[in-house]
Amino acid sequence: MDQLAIKIVSTDNPELKDLVAELNSFFIKEWGEDVNTSYANHHQLSSMQEAIVAYVEGTPVGCGCWKLLDKETPEIKRMYVKEEYRGTPVATEILRNLEETIKKQGFKQMVLETGSEMKGAIRFYEKAGFKIVPNFGEFIDDALCVCLRKELV
Repeated sequence: MDQLAIKIVSTDNPELKDLVAELNSFFIKEWGEDVNTSYANHHQLSSMQEAIVAYVEGTPVGCGCWKLLDKETPEIKRMYVKEEYRGTPVATEILRNLEETIKKQGFKQMVLETGSEMKGAIRFYEKAGFKIVPNFGEFIDDALCVCLRKELV
Protein backbone atom coordinates (compact mmCIF):
# COMPACT_ATOMS: atom_id res chain seq x y z
CA MET A 1 0.00 0.00 0.00
CA ASP A 2 1.16 3.51 -0.73
CA GLN A 3 2.04 5.78 2.18
CA LEU A 4 -0.70 5.61 4.84
CA ALA A 5 -0.93 8.34 7.48
CA ILE A 6 -3.39 8.57 10.36
CA LYS A 7 -4.05 12.02 11.81
CA ILE A 8 -6.11 13.22 14.75
CA VAL A 9 -8.37 16.00 13.48
CA SER A 10 -10.94 18.36 14.94
CA THR A 11 -14.57 17.37 14.55
CA ASP A 12 -15.09 20.34 12.23
CA ASN A 13 -12.29 19.23 9.88
CA PRO A 14 -13.59 19.59 6.28
CA GLU A 15 -12.07 16.27 5.16
CA LEU A 16 -13.69 14.45 8.09
CA LYS A 17 -17.01 16.09 7.25
CA ASP A 18 -16.71 15.02 3.59
CA LEU A 19 -16.01 11.41 4.59
CA VAL A 20 -18.93 11.42 7.04
CA ALA A 21 -21.17 12.81 4.28
CA GLU A 22 -20.14 9.83 2.11
CA LEU A 23 -20.96 7.50 5.01
CA ASN A 24 -24.37 9.14 5.42
CA SER A 25 -25.01 8.73 1.68
CA PHE A 26 -24.18 5.03 2.04
CA PHE A 27 -26.69 4.74 4.93
CA ILE A 28 -29.39 6.44 2.86
CA LYS A 29 -28.71 4.15 -0.11
CA GLU A 30 -28.82 1.01 2.07
CA TRP A 31 -31.63 1.83 4.51
CA GLY A 32 -33.37 4.99 3.29
CA GLU A 33 -33.61 8.57 4.47
CA ASP A 34 -36.00 7.82 7.36
CA VAL A 35 -33.62 5.31 8.96
CA ASN A 36 -30.64 7.62 8.42
CA THR A 37 -32.51 10.49 10.07
CA SER A 38 -33.64 8.31 12.99
CA TYR A 39 -30.00 7.48 13.81
CA ALA A 40 -28.66 11.01 13.32
CA ASN A 41 -28.62 11.86 17.03
CA HIS A 42 -26.22 8.92 17.63
CA HIS A 43 -23.67 10.28 15.18
CA GLN A 44 -23.22 13.97 15.95
CA LEU A 45 -19.58 14.85 15.36
CA SER A 46 -19.77 17.48 18.11
CA SER A 47 -20.23 14.69 20.69
CA MET A 48 -17.04 12.85 19.71
CA GLN A 49 -14.04 12.72 22.05
CA GLU A 50 -11.64 12.11 19.18
CA ALA A 51 -11.76 11.98 15.40
CA ILE A 52 -9.16 10.66 13.01
CA VAL A 53 -8.74 10.67 9.26
CA ALA A 54 -6.65 8.19 7.26
CA TYR A 55 -4.72 9.53 4.28
CA VAL A 56 -3.07 7.65 1.45
CA GLU A 57 -0.49 9.84 -0.26
CA GLY A 58 -2.24 12.90 1.18
CA THR A 59 -5.74 11.93 0.04
CA PRO A 60 -8.37 11.35 2.77
CA VAL A 61 -9.63 7.77 2.41
CA GLY A 62 -11.23 6.87 5.74
CA CYS A 63 -12.23 8.06 9.19
CA GLY A 64 -13.24 6.96 12.64
CA CYS A 65 -14.27 8.57 15.92
CA TRP A 66 -15.16 7.67 19.45
CA LYS A 67 -17.38 9.10 22.14
CA LEU A 68 -18.32 8.12 25.67
CA LEU A 69 -21.39 5.92 25.89
CA ASP A 70 -21.11 6.24 29.67
CA LYS A 71 -18.25 7.22 31.99
CA GLU A 72 -16.57 3.82 31.61
CA THR A 73 -17.38 2.87 28.02
CA PRO A 74 -16.01 4.46 24.86
CA GLU A 75 -18.05 3.77 21.73
CA ILE A 76 -16.45 3.62 18.29
CA LYS A 77 -18.41 5.75 15.83
CA ARG A 78 -18.32 6.93 12.22
CA MET A 79 -15.98 4.22 10.95
CA TYR A 80 -15.78 4.59 7.19
CA VAL A 81 -13.34 3.69 4.43
CA LYS A 82 -13.82 4.64 0.80
CA GLU A 83 -14.86 1.60 -1.21
CA GLU A 84 -11.65 1.41 -3.26
CA TYR A 85 -9.59 1.17 -0.02
CA ARG A 86 -11.65 -1.55 1.67
CA GLY A 87 -9.66 -4.73 2.14
CA THR A 88 -6.47 -2.72 2.62
CA PRO A 89 -4.87 -1.87 6.00
CA VAL A 90 -6.77 1.45 6.22
CA ALA A 91 -9.67 0.32 8.44
CA THR A 92 -7.36 -1.76 10.63
CA GLU A 93 -5.09 1.24 11.21
CA ILE A 94 -8.00 3.57 11.96
CA LEU A 95 -9.37 1.13 14.54
CA ARG A 96 -5.91 0.44 16.00
CA ASN A 97 -5.27 4.16 16.49
CA LEU A 98 -8.65 4.70 18.14
CA GLU A 99 -8.06 1.72 20.44
CA GLU A 100 -4.58 2.97 21.36
CA THR A 101 -5.95 6.33 22.47
CA ILE A 102 -8.79 4.71 24.40
CA LYS A 103 -6.39 2.36 26.21
CA LYS A 104 -4.02 5.24 27.07
CA GLN A 105 -6.93 6.95 28.81
CA GLY A 106 -7.38 3.92 31.05
CA PHE A 107 -10.56 2.43 29.65
CA LYS A 108 -10.97 -1.34 30.01
CA GLN A 109 -13.41 -1.92 27.15
CA MET A 110 -14.85 -0.33 24.03
CA VAL A 111 -18.07 -0.96 22.17
CA LEU A 112 -19.66 -0.25 18.82
CA GLU A 113 -22.76 -0.93 16.82
CA THR A 114 -23.08 -1.69 13.16
CA GLY A 115 -25.76 -2.80 10.77
CA SER A 116 -26.95 -6.37 11.33
CA GLU A 117 -26.76 -6.96 7.56
CA MET A 118 -23.19 -5.65 7.28
CA LYS A 119 -21.56 -9.09 7.44
CA GLY A 120 -18.18 -7.83 6.18
CA ALA A 121 -18.03 -5.17 8.90
CA ILE A 122 -19.03 -7.68 11.57
CA ARG A 123 -16.28 -10.08 10.42
CA PHE A 124 -13.76 -7.21 10.44
CA TYR A 125 -14.64 -6.27 14.02
CA GLU A 126 -14.61 -9.89 15.19
CA LYS A 127 -11.17 -10.34 13.63
CA ALA A 128 -10.08 -7.25 15.59
CA GLY A 129 -11.15 -8.90 18.86
CA PHE A 130 -14.73 -7.66 19.25
CA LYS A 131 -17.46 -10.05 20.35
CA ILE A 132 -21.18 -9.71 19.65
CA VAL A 133 -23.08 -8.70 22.80
CA PRO A 134 -26.74 -7.96 23.53
CA ASN A 135 -27.74 -4.63 22.04
CA PHE A 136 -27.20 -1.75 24.45
CA GLY A 137 -28.60 1.72 25.05
CA GLU A 138 -30.88 3.05 22.35
CA PHE A 139 -30.16 -0.01 20.19
CA ILE A 140 -31.99 -2.46 22.46
CA ASP A 141 -34.67 -4.26 20.40
CA ASP A 142 -33.33 -2.67 17.19
CA ALA A 143 -33.19 -5.45 14.59
CA LEU A 144 -31.21 -3.26 12.19
CA CYS A 145 -28.24 -3.18 14.59
CA VAL A 146 -25.77 -5.55 16.14
CA CYS A 147 -23.61 -4.44 19.07
CA LEU A 148 -20.07 -5.58 19.78
CA ARG A 149 -17.63 -5.15 22.67
CA LYS A 150 -13.88 -5.58 23.02
CA GLU A 151 -12.19 -6.04 26.37
CA LEU A 152 -8.94 -4.06 26.48
CA VAL A 153 -5.89 -5.57 28.16
